[in-house]
Amino acid sequence: MFPQFKKLNNESGIVLFIVLMTAIIIMIFSVGILTQSMNEMNYAQQQIDQIAAEQLSKGMWWNAYASGMSAPPQSVSTNLSGGRNYTMSMSSGSSVNGITSYTVSANYDTF
Repeated sequence: MFPQFKKLNNESGIVLFIVLMTAIIIMIFSVGILTQSMNEMNYAQQQIDQIAAEQLSKGMWWNAYASGMSAPPQSVSTNLSGGRNYTMSMSSGSSVNGITSYTVSANYDTF
């Protein structure tokens, strides 16, 4: 009766298929972007923790050095704004020709 209307009814499934495939492709790209963003945030937090641990251990050593190494602290624990607990420890090694070696290490907990 009206051939142009029959043609529209036959192609309605193709339009639905194209819309669904477009939506799926957009969702896949969105998940990829979200995953990349989360990976970058985790890597940045790891770098922040490493720098903080390094600086805290250097600060502990310089604090003991400024006091003449008379009584260096054995262990210090602190909590920074990121919510991580940092533990620094200092130990003295053997003394050779009046020179004493010291070891300072800093560790932090992970969630």
